[in-house]
Amino acid sequence: MLVTHIYFNGQCKEAIDLYVKAFNATVKTVMQKPEQDGLIVHAEIFIHSQLLMLNDFGDNDGFSESGGYQLAVSFDNEEALKDAYSVLKDGSTIISPMQATDYSPCVVRFIDRFNVRWGFWVTYC
Repeated sequence: MLVTHIYFNGQCKEAIDLYVKAFNATVKTVMQKPEQDGLIVHAEIFIHSQLLMLNDFGDNDGFSESGGYQLAVSFDNEEALKDAYSVLKDGSTIISPMQATDYSPCVVRFIDRFNVRWGFWVTYC
């Protein structure tokens, strides 16, 4: 099993709340450090039945740059894609606007306000 693990450097709780809203994600685990203002040491959520691990610590000093990856999410229909995107688009940077392609009737790529790169597409039936 290959699992993606993202570091949020102090914004993990906010990211989890947003992803739960956007994807109706299921929160499996959230472990916090009360002595460090409740920062999240380890969290696991499921988005479209896939595990995503998150925390606030990228390395010993709590800072880690994300880069070189994209979380790709396949949707069954355009409405579901647009609903999730509408939750995440505030504060995001568009890489490629929502459009039809030769492989999907609806695709959008963007970087959310937490600097996480996403690619959404609708699977052709």
